Amino acid sequence: MTRAYAAWIDRHRHRILVASFAIVVASAWLASQLSVEADLSYLLPPSAESVRHLRAIEQRARVLGTVMVAVDSADPVARAKAATALRARFATLPPGLVSSVDFDDAVARKFTWEHRWQEVPLADLAKARDALRTEIHDAHLRADPLYVDLDDPAPASSDAGKLRDRLHDAERDKDAPAELVSHDRHVQLMVLRTAYSSGDIAKDEQLLEAVAAAIAVVHRDVPTAELGFAGDVVLTVAEHGAILDGMLLAIAATVGLVLLALILYYRSAVAVAALSWSLVVGALVTFGFARVAVGHLNLATAFLSSIVIGNGINFGIILLARYQECRRTGLEGVDAIAEAIGSTLAGTLAAALTAAVAYGSLTLTAFRGFRDFGIIAGVGILPCWIAAYTVLPAMIAVASRRGYLRPRPEPAIGRVLGWLAPRRPRVLVAAMVVVTAVAGIAAVRYLANDPFESDFRNLRSSSPAIDAENHWMETVDHGFGQGISGGFVIAVNRRDQVKPLVDTLRAHDAGKPDKAKLFSRISSLEDLAPSDRPARLVIIDELARMLTDDKLEQLEPEDRADALALRPPATLAPLTDADIPDELAWPFTEADGSRGKLVLAMAGWGYDDWDAHDIVRFARDVRALDLGPGVLLGGSSFVFADMLDLVDQDGPIATLASALGALLVVALIVGRRRHGAITMLCGATGTLGMLALASAFGLRVNFLDFVALPITIGIGIDYAANIAARDRHDPTLPIDQLLARTGSAVLLCSFTTIVGYGSLLLSRNQGIRSFGAAAILGEATCLVAALVFAPALLRMKRRTPSTTATAS
Repeated sequence: MTRAYAAWIDRHRHRILVASFAIVVASAWLASQLSVEADLSYLLPPSAESVRHLRAIEQRARVLGTVMVAVDSADPVARAKAATALRARFATLPPGLVSSVDFDDAVARKFTWEHRWQEVPLADLAKARDALRTEIHDAHLRADPLYVDLDDPAPASSDAGKLRDRLHDAERDKDAPAELVSHDRHVQLMVLRTAYSSGDIAKDEQLLEAVAAAIAVVHRDVPTAELGFAGDVVLTVAEHGAILDGMLLAIAATVGLVLLALILYYRSAVAVAALSWSLVVGALVTFGFARVAVGHLNLATAFLSSIVIGNGINFGIILLARYQECRRTGLEGVDAIAEAIGSTLAGTLAAALTAAVAYGSLTLTAFRGFRDFGIIAGVGILPCWIAAYTVLPAMIAVASRRGYLRPRPEPAIGRVLGWLAPRRPRVLVAAMVVVTAVAGIAAVRYLANDPFESDFRNLRSSSPAIDAENHWMETVDHGFGQGISGGFVIAVNRRDQVKPLVDTLRAHDAGKPDKAKLFSRISSLEDLAPSDRPARLVIIDELARMLTDDKLEQLEPEDRADALALRPPATLAPLTDADIPDELAWPFTEADGSRGKLVLAMAGWGYDDWDAHDIVRFARDVRALDLGPGVLLGGSSFVFADMLDLVDQDGPIATLASALGALLVVALIVGRRRHGAITMLCGATGTLGMLALASAFGLRVNFLDFVALPITIGIGIDYAANIAARDRHDPTLPIDQLLARTGSAVLLCSFTTIVGYGSLLLSRNQGIRSFGAAAILGEATCLVAALVFAPALLRMKRRTPSTTATAS
């Protein structure tokens, strides 16, 4: 049957290659449309509560990005000069990029003064009214010549005094310098808000280029001032750039090292070109499929390209190595292709299916970081295998007919592996059993002792741009206090729901020390345009009637002056939400123009927003408040909490599914007897060894590197399956020859896969690097199991003595 298939390949070789070219063009066009979504919410299913709330809020809120530009100088003259120059340059920024630029808080001060009476809390107004009523009454009594006060003088009420002080402060502040300058007078701040929704990377980059150009010019003119920027726009662009740069670097490193290894192994540029073309077909089909099936790459799938290259090439390596082996024995043309296909088909198919099952097991999870990875890699591994048994044989047929593909001597690495073949298999097997048992104990202890990474600082990206953003963010926090940016949004359906909601939130923290409070800050339009303003106007009107000229005539001049300072204007227009200036109302303004239904809040100082345990605790505490139906919570803390819950829930499901699927594939293809059992045992040894080494090296499990475990199960089957399948096909082939021929190809497969995973260590994202490190450990243990444990078991179970004679 394989002879007929090889003949068909040979007969239609040109048509196959033309078809492969057409497939590559179409797949490349699809793959070019893939975008990279660095937002962690894309790692969760759309049905997750945090994602549903976040998407609903994004539809309602004006999700504007911010760029905080800071000028730092110990010289106040230089600082002011640089800030003024920046202000002039920012005024010329394209209107399509910037909606507003805040240099000072003059608008807030002016608003407070103009509406000073309606800004006073209702309770304070009531206390001041009662205090003034008492003071005026007592003053009238004292004015009566027949009045004799037999009681001790009552202490003057401070409530009216507090109101006087509040009004005096508002009057003083309205004319005070309003620039945003830090307490130590070293840092001056300007806040730019985008005119577009945050997340538009192209516009973000355009804005930052314009800001950086302005900063460069000003710094040249004022060299004694340091200038920089921070904010969500800066961090988004820096994170996106770090991921893309790491992905491109990983691809370049993988391609370069894989090509070098292939040339050294096959010593034929034509053979490497044929193998590379078949990989290109499979890889581009994979990412074309990703565009159709998923639509984008996320933080977990962005580096699949290097993994697909490193792992997808394995099938072609095994087939091409076997073809070269056949040519060295004298076979040519269709016969050599047929023998290469026939002797490698079962092993590579088992490897492909177990890898597909290992990846595919991730699709059983709701966590999109796993699911998307499983869809793309699980389905994508099959086009690589199909291309290896269609496109590669066609390329071989064309090249061999034209004399471009000649037999090459056996690779030197094969002779080394043959020399290392086990001479005392029983001793080696006993040692490996002990090692596997110890690894199993270490793995159980590792998994039982909470191996998950709890410090999310260890999962951040690192780059010069991110380091600069962190520096300037710390500068801003130090100068103006933490909390100037960040936080989360609470959204309600009606404006009248805001006050009860805010009252509930503040009542929860009433009387608690700062470290015990759930929130460090709560702000809403209610703070600027309170919904109880009609009641405030009633009291203000009472104050005006109490402080008329005729009622103040009998007061002493000093008391009369104080009372007049508290007299409200004769006409006071009711303050409405629409009266709030845009500069103050924008955080609470929705896309449809409505105001006041959004509340901004920040976690309390007792929560570390980089600690997984604190993040989960904060999200749980907020959700436990029972804020009512229809209330939406949008913020990274809730996304993180849901993500951690899903990883904890779905990780064991994916691992179990991968193990069961791998066992089924091995039983169906490799067999349920000796060869299947050896394959499964080597897979278990490799997997347990990986966990033991992860424990020894102190690797922590996170939402990115958890996939290394189910993947390692597939890899553990892959290499051992090829060794066992070759022994099953050629049962008389001596073990040293089996290692020299198939073992050397398996070693090359492992090298290319290690290169693919190793390229992840070049990523600037620490989570991606952790995934690469864990996967490399799995590669190493599975390779040792396949090249040491499997040959020893095969030799020990051989019914015929091993010889060094070469089998046909």
